[in-house]
Amino acid sequence: MKTTMKSWPVLILIASLMLLFTASCNESPVGGENLEKGFLSPPDQAKPRVWWHWMNGNITKEGIRADLEWMHRIGIGGFQNFDAALATPQIVEKRLVYMTPEWKDAFRFATVLADSLSLEMAIAGSPGWSESGGPWVKPEQGMKKYVWSETFVEGGKPFSGIVPPPPSTTGVFQNIGPESSLSMTGQEPAAPPMFYADAAVVAFRLPDADKTMAEMQPKVTSSGGEFDLAMLTDGDLSKSVMLPFARPGENAWIQYEFAQPETMNALTIVGGGSAGTFGFGGDSNPRALEVSDDGVHFSKVVDITPGSVAQKTMSFAPVTGKYFRFNWMTPQLSPFAMAGLAGLGDAEALGEMFGITADMLQGPTGTNVAELVLYTAGRVNRFEGKAGFATPADLYAAATPEVNPDEVVKKAEVIDLTAEMEADGTLNFTFPEGRWMIMRLGYSLTGRTNHPASPEATGLEVDKLNAEDVKDYFTDYLDQYKDATGGLMGKRGLQYIITDSYEAGALNWTDNMMEEFKTRRGYEMTPWLPVLAGHIVESSEASDAFLWDFRRTLADLIAENHYDQLTTILHERDMGRYTESHEGGRVFVGDGMEVKSKADIPMSATWTPGGFGGFGETEVAIRYRADVRESASVSHIYGQEFVAAESMTAIGTAWAWSPETLKPTADMEMANGLNRFV
Repeated sequence: MKTTMKSWPVLILIASLMLLFTASCNESPVGGENLEKGFLSPPDQAKPRVWWHWMNGNITKEGIRADLEWMHRIGIGGFQNFDAALATPQIVEKRLVYMTPEWKDAFRFATVLADSLSLEMAIAGSPGWSESGGPWVKPEQGMKKYVWSETFVEGGKPFSGIVPPPPSTTGVFQNIGPESSLSMTGQEPAAPPMFYADAAVVAFRLPDADKTMAEMQPKVTSSGGEFDLAMLTDGDLSKSVMLPFARPGENAWIQYEFAQPETMNALTIVGGGSAGTFGFGGDSNPRALEVSDDGVHFSKVVDITPGSVAQKTMSFAPVTGKYFRFNWMTPQLSPFAMAGLAGLGDAEALGEMFGITADMLQGPTGTNVAELVLYTAGRVNRFEGKAGFATPADLYAAATPEVNPDEVVKKAEVIDLTAEMEADGTLNFTFPEGRWMIMRLGYSLTGRTNHPASPEATGLEVDKLNAEDVKDYFTDYLDQYKDATGGLMGKRGLQYIITDSYEAGALNWTDNMMEEFKTRRGYEMTPWLPVLAGHIVESSEASDAFLWDFRRTLADLIAENHYDQLTTILHERDMGRYTESHEGGRVFVGDGMEVKSKADIPMSATWTPGGFGGFGETEVAIRYRADVRESASVSHIYGQEFVAAESMTAIGTAWAWSPETLKPTADMEMANGLNRFV
């Protein structure tokens, strides 16, 4: 065979893979004749695996046979099947809808053929590729977040009335609806299901210094738009008003003018960061709180840093003034917008896929503001992130500033009223003297669904903190495939489940959360529940410590009840688990090494340089190197044999890659511990 210079990178890549994998095989030691034999005819465990997507029912037996025989012929060791949809047009005469008799017949055909070709076979943990959900998940089994309401009462006299329920909205936070998801199926999403349940009712005496905005009645002015105090402090986070942006070089602002100087310790803001995807905004507009004695000369109190939660509470050193102004700098276009989708392939196709419009590329003309609250007593700094509504990576740098002991809620003055409230919310109780707050805590759905799946296969993501719900989900899911494969599962046929990178969003509550917390942390949550609404109980340090324990409990539950239990369920069927987790960034409250520790094959993800979210990168991003190292560390510590990775993933650059341009990525993965490419 004539070998050209251009062929050498291909041969070097293949040789690198074969040398690596042959060295790891049990059948033959490295060296001489055995090395050459292993290179020419590598064993199945040394061969790379590949993802095999069935896109929106575009499936035929002819296509299945062509794909699998091609895989076998060129030396692929197996495949991981995803039944997915990504705005995929219909190109077959008849779509095979997920789990219909026709679909099952095709899947059984694929299973039998794969088995006859000795191809390792896996499926994703759900239709689509993230994470564990489907239409068989009942509303009460869906992912949940806690919600709360607060009712102010004067002590020293009987209270009799209905305690307002928390928001029952299906969505990301309080009464804010579901995250706007990418239009991956090309169809409008169905209305989300609803679920709500009470968890606890407590009351606590407010510190004397804790005055409400309604009590202080500041005058509200702004650079544009029509804002009033009631709208900005009513707790309705879904109702907002547009604040127009100023001209370049000028600020847009909303100002509170108090009748006399007031001392403030914290703020809460909802909105005011043009929400969007891919850098069109998010909570990203430069903002700051300023203070003034005369309304003319202002000084900065604090920069309002970007956040990943719809609501953000920030604490700062006490500052006194008569005027407090929230400032917004006129934003620049995002890097994505300025790029105009340049270099990402077909702009029109990507725009359709991800819902990007020409108006979005022009940048926002204003920002919607729902809530602006100032506090005269301290609040837990960034409690929303600390309570698991998101996964910020910098919480160790967000300690709550110390406050005076007389400005905190006393743990001894938190009263458990759960048994006192009737089912309809009626409460009859006489509070001691003082100013009291009733907090009614409940939980509702986040609304996240598995994606990107065909419409017929889309449903709620299961509650990953609840052992019974997870067990029901995977038992049902695997039973469907048992039927589809004719029972050819286990050591032969369908052998693995892969849980892809977690993309199901945050969750921070489950039905038995308070019991699980006490079992794992050794103390009751009840006296600390006000911390979940941002109030400081006992001290700043103690409140932050409670929230650390809360997050630790979330991490334990998702590792044990979702990931570890899946391994147990699979092993009962003689199957195994491949698991990615955080991929390039922290995506749930938990430890990536813990969730992979009982996986049969810990797995990572590595995108090509300049891949998704890596504009301008010329080398593999550090976050992907770290992900491979994490899986390699897991494999070494816990005794697994393989370190796998979804490898050399790219988007929007069809046909732009070759073995020559991919080799540096493959080299990086192997240098960081990988020994199985997928």
